[in-house]
Amino acid sequence: MQEFYIRQYSVNPVLEMELIADGRYDFMKSLMNDAIQDSEVTFSMKDEETGLLKVAKEKANIVLANDGGCDEKYILQYKWKERDVAKKGVFNGWFEIKFNGDLINGDGTVYPEGNLIVPVEEELRIFVK
Repeated sequence: MQEFYIRQYSVNPVLEMELIADGRYDFMKSLMNDAIQDSEVTFSMKDEETGLLKVAKEKANIVLANDGGCDEKYILQYKWKERDVAKKGVFNGWFEIKFNGDLINGDGTVYPEGNLIVPVEEELRIFVK
């Protein structure tokens, strides 16, 4: 589980998560370069104690990571608003990508337009202190 710490009412640091690059999601790698240009990324966060959403599908970004490697890697980013972190506590967070249009893999497999709860390295727990 990945842990992220932020102070109450702070807007920094920006939350960043890397997409999984394991064999289970290889289809994403081949689709991502074309599809990412026309997608919408959102971030949501739920209070662990109450189960209520604190952040609901707020606009997030996806950027190409410049790590000098051969494979392209993508980072999901969310820029905090003060209201997001107004309450101290522990929260679960996740990103979602909505692809606008059908995705067609190199082997001809069609993935209809829709939402993908993005796989990340680990589950995300956010601590507002």
